[in-house]
Amino acid sequence: MAQVISCRMSRLIIGARQLISTTASTMTPNFSPQKVPYRWMRCLSSVIPVRRIEASGLDYGATSTLEAVPPQDKAVDFAAFAHANRHLKVKPFIIKRRIKKLRTYIGAEKGVRHSPWRMNLVCQFAAGLTVPEALKQLMFCQKRMAPLVAKVIRDTAKADRRDGLQPSQLEVAECFSTHGSHLKRIKIMGRGRSGKKHRRHSHIRLVLREIDFPTKLLQATSVNQKRKWLEALKSAREDYEKASVERKELAELEAMASQLEEDARKKEEGQRGKI
Repeated sequence: MAQVISCRMSRLIIGARQLISTTASTMTPNFSPQKVPYRWMRCLSSVIPVRRIEASGLDYGATSTLEAVPPQDKAVDFAAFAHANRHLKVKPFIIKRRIKKLRTYIGAEKGVRHSPWRMNLVCQFAAGLTVPEALKQLMFCQKRMAPLVAKVIRDTAKADRRDGLQPSQLEVAECFSTHGSHLKRIKIMGRGRSGKKHRRHSHIRLVLREIDFPTKLLQATSVNQKRKWLEALKSAREDYEKASVERKELAELEAMASQLEEDARKKEEGQRGKI
């Protein structure tokens, strides 16, 4: 029995040595991510050699190499690269460095006549989701304050007026409820006694943050999660391009209107000068 186990162990050791030698021969220091078809993402670990994310010196997808909303082909390549190196963990300071550069929008609702504990159930239900997904989930939530939380999210997500961001490019980074000033009331009790009770009020704090899709692809642990973020990126880019075209057309119309007003004013001044 001992001889059989030793033979099996020796075979495993020999096979591991051969695998290590072949892997070391295929690894190159100046490796760049290959463009692998999307349907092959499940077997990418056998296609792309294992290496560190920062080994090439480009810091691919870790700092400013990829923007927050990259093109779809680059995002697919980066998802394949991240899946091939999924066993390696990203350093926390890299994630913090990218998050610090993202734009955030703060919303609040003060003095809501509701228990802060019950309100926090609805707020935590929406936290961590994208804005479209949070609004969709709150639409079917069977809580009384779900429409109020959805209204706060919808009002805060109007960043298109300032920075041109669409709701599909934002996520609910923080959403929680805190205690407000309570009202003291009399509590009628038995045997002629009375106590006190509090009418609770709560405040809602909401923080919406721009979605960094490369970071989401890097942190995704499975292929399905990467596919979900790629679909979200596709819809976000479509919404952004559509809104950009609409803003451009609106700017052209405003310029034409101002030009017509200026021509009319000059024409009126010319007629007055002739008189």
